[in-house]
Amino acid sequence: MPKKVKSCPAWLATFADLMSLLMALFVLLYAMSSTDIPKYKAVVESLTEALGNGSELTPEQEQFFQSLQPASESERAQEPTPIVFEQSTIQDLKPLFKDLIKTYSEADKNSEIKIDYDDDKNQIRLIFPEQIAFDPGRADLKPRFVELLQKFFAFKNEKVALQVIGHTDSRPISGGRFKSNWELSSARAASVIEQLVRDETIRAEQAQAIGLADTQPVSKGITPLDYAKNRRVEVLITPEDLRPR
Repeated sequence: MPKKVKSCPAWLATFADLMSLLMALFVLLYAMSSTDIPKYKAVVESLTEALGNGSELTPEQEQFFQSLQPASESERAQEPTPIVFEQSTIQDLKPLFKDLIKTYSEADKNSEIKIDYDDDKNQIRLIFPEQIAFDPGRADLKPRFVELLQKFFAFKNEKVALQVIGHTDSRPISGGRFKSNWELSSARAASVIEQLVRDETIRAEQAQAIGLADTQPVSKGITPLDYAKNRRVEVLITPEDLRPR
């Protein structure tokens, strides 16, 4: 005799239908809360097929999804564009100025090296006299000057620029490899930069070599001491975006 199967109460079938509808409702609510319209459309197609209405959307549903797409693009167009602030390369060089004074005061006991700081330009100026930098009429660095340049701080990874300016006295050059004070002052400035690049203290693109001959004397006298004051090399350190063009 076959075993009698117990029938389910009528309310249980209604309860199961209700749970299925609630699940479908929550899935739809979740899909509608998402900005992923293709995902929402796929969920609707899946539910439509599960409910026995085929996998095709009705004209009303298609119209609904078409109305969502322009709205979504419009919302994206109205989103504010993030503001990107460029990092300023302007730096306060005064701490570096103080460090250089300490470094060169210990290295140069005779205080022949002069170091100044210009607050308005945010610029450091180092002045190396000829007697510690070059032999008369030559652009080769003295060994002592090479040692002093090697005490420079490494600027190759910093946003700073260097100008090296060569100066001579007003007496014309006679003999030697240089035809004029313009050539001599330019060659001396270039020699300093070449040494700094060779020591990997700076990158080549950070520096400018400038020869001014005798056009900017610090002393207008005609004594040997006056001439000596005018023969010098200056190194100007400035923030990169303040470099003279």
